[in-house]
Amino acid sequence: MSILLAIFALGALIIVHELGHFLAAKLCGVYVERFSIGFGPKLWSKTKDETEYCLSAVPLGGYVKLHRMNEEEEQIAGKENQAFFNKPYHKKIIVITAGVVFNILFAILLFSVIFMVGYKAHSPVVGSVSEGKAADLAGFLPYDKITDVNGKRVRSWEEFLSHIDRRENTEFQVGIERNGKNTVLTLRPDETNHVNPLGENEIISDAGMSVFLEPVVSGLTQGYPAEKAGIKKGDRFISINNEETREWHDVVKIIRTNRGTPLALVMQRDGTEYSINVTPLISGENENATGIIGVFSFEGNIILRDPPWTAVRRGAEKAVMMTGLMYKGIGQLLSGRVAKENIGGPILIVKETANSVQDGPDRYLSFIAFISINLAVLNLLPVPVLDGGYVLMYTYEFIVRRRISPAAQKIGQMIGFALLGAIMILAFYNDIMRFFSIM
Repeated sequence: MSILLAIFALGALIIVHELGHFLAAKLCGVYVERFSIGFGPKLWSKTKDETEYCLSAVPLGGYVKLHRMNEEEEQIAGKENQAFFNKPYHKKIIVITAGVVFNILFAILLFSVIFMVGYKAHSPVVGSVSEGKAADLAGFLPYDKITDVNGKRVRSWEEFLSHIDRRENTEFQVGIERNGKNTVLTLRPDETNHVNPLGENEIISDAGMSVFLEPVVSGLTQGYPAEKAGIKKGDRFISINNEETREWHDVVKIIRTNRGTPLALVMQRDGTEYSINVTPLISGENENATGIIGVFSFEGNIILRDPPWTAVRRGAEKAVMMTGLMYKGIGQLLSGRVAKENIGGPILIVKETANSVQDGPDRYLSFIAFISINLAVLNLLPVPVLDGGYVLMYTYEFIVRRRISPAAQKIGQMIGFALLGAIMILAFYNDIMRFFSIM
């Protein structure tokens, strides 16, 4: 099922990409010979307005055949003015980049739908409060419910964190509800270094408290002690070494401080308790060493919905943010600051598709949006055979006022195919190594 859903997602995204090229070509007066959903032998076709529309046997995306993409292709009599090769620079760029634009717009659409229909978030309830930190000094206590920040309503823990950005202010009036009574506390967050997913150091606000999370397993890392012991998603921690686990922070604290030491766990599944022993692996070295068993909790416990205009704005903001992160990631990959082992291929996509489907429709749609942005970013790289390579070639021709010879184009295409082939081999290799590392 995961393979079919992954194929559906990739196929749909390629069709969206090709649809962008198709509509832009029509808009720019380029003769489109064929628009096909799928590849290989034609199962069905119909010609309308001189374009052949096909449904082909292999449902892995699709393609658009434009008339005379280069000067070596045969010219159809009477279609000279509709040949792509003969179009001015700006129309060529519009047609070439339209696929990328459609992938970005599709991602914005998916994110907007998620924000509009409903997405999971965490209730703004305080879990643990670190002694001596900003929240403790302000008077926060576990189980306080945050209602607003500087008069702005707070619906989730994520919204609370976004409202206490030290770049905007250093002091915040935080409304809370405690034991049925409302009060306001003055929070002065500290600054702390944070390493983002790209390995970059960032300065972020640190309130010195964490969100309340039920001690329920949201996911497991394959091959780690928890999975090997038989723990499953949805299982609840009742106690560890006879110490009650009332929230997720209790689970993390006990496991981290008992590296390499067997732990007696009492768990609950479908209302029935069971006991198992698990020995945490040692993560890190020396004083930084902690225990880890490969369980995590991230699933939200509330559903939020945004009004349409807010949903579209947030969808666009998220798409732009993710696009920027991907370009940063590519830059760090090329500079060696991000390991090449992070490159993934079809096997990783299938695995992540399965995970996203299990986590709910919103996660699956988010994953499709993420892949759509990936396709857009990768297609705009200045590599021959990719859209970005064509943009570079046509821009060069426009500047120097002469065309690149067919021989030079063929050499460029060979280099492009070689680069893409090498990346695909590396991606498959990484996928296989990941697979065997968890066997």
